Amino acid sequence: MRNGIVTAALAALIITGCATPEPKKIDTRTIAVQPRPYPSSAGSLWPGETSRNNLYQDLRAWHVGDVVTITIAEKTSATKEAITETTRKSKASGGLSGLFGITPSLGSWKGQGFTPTVNADTSAQFEGEGKTERKGELKATLTAVVVEVLGNGNLVIEGKKDTVVNNETQYVTLSGIVRPEDIDENNEVSSVYVANARIEYSGRGVVGDEQSPGWLRRALDNVWPF
Repeated sequence: MRNGIVTAALAALIITGCATPEPKKIDTRTIAVQPRPYPSSAGSLWPGETSRNNLYQDLRAWHVGDVVTITIAEKTSATKEAITETTRKSKASGGLSGLFGITPSLGSWKGQGFTPTVNADTSAQFEGEGKTERKGELKATLTAVVVEVLGNGNLVIEGKKDTVVNNETQYVTLSGIVRPEDIDENNEVSSVYVANARIEYSGRGVVGDEQSPGWLRRALDNVWPF
C-alpha cells in the first residue's frame, strides 16, 4: 500500500513536469492608424491644413498617423549587497538563601556554610552576506506611429518590427508617450525620452525553442530532491 502511494506521487510529479508550459503570446497585429481629416471650407480649393502643407511647421511628427523614428538604447544595471553580523553575550548569576528548607549551616565545612548559587553564561553570533547583480542592454531602431494626440500636445506612439532571418523571427515592440519638443530635426527621438515606455524584445524559432528545457529535464527537476 505504501509503495503504491509513493509510486502514484512520483507519477503525478513526472506528469506535472511533462506538462508543456503555455507559450507566451506575441502580438503580431499590424498597427494601422488613419489620420484625422481636416475640415475645409465649402467651395474652397484648399484641402485643409495637414502636416504636409503647413508653411510654419516642419516634417516632424505632430498629428495622428504621422510616423517617428525611435532610437532604442536601453542599458540597465543593478547591484545589491548586504552584510549582516550580530553578536550577543549575556551573563547572569544569583544566590539562594535557602533551598528546600535546608539551612545555610547544614553541610558546613571548614567554617563555610551552605550557599547555593546559580550562574549562567550565553553567547550567540551570526554572520550573513549576500550579493545580487543584474545587467541588461538593448539597442535597436524602430519607427512608430502616432495613435493619439493628448490635450497638452504630447504624442501617444506605438510601433513594432518583425525581422525574419533563417526561419527565426524577432519581434520588437514599443509604446509610450513623447513630447514633440524632444523630436529632433530628423524626426528621431531617443527611447530615454519616451514616457511610460514599454519595450519588448522577443523571438520565435529554433533559437527561441532552445531557451526552454525539454520535458524530461523539467520532470527530473520536479522530482529531484537535492
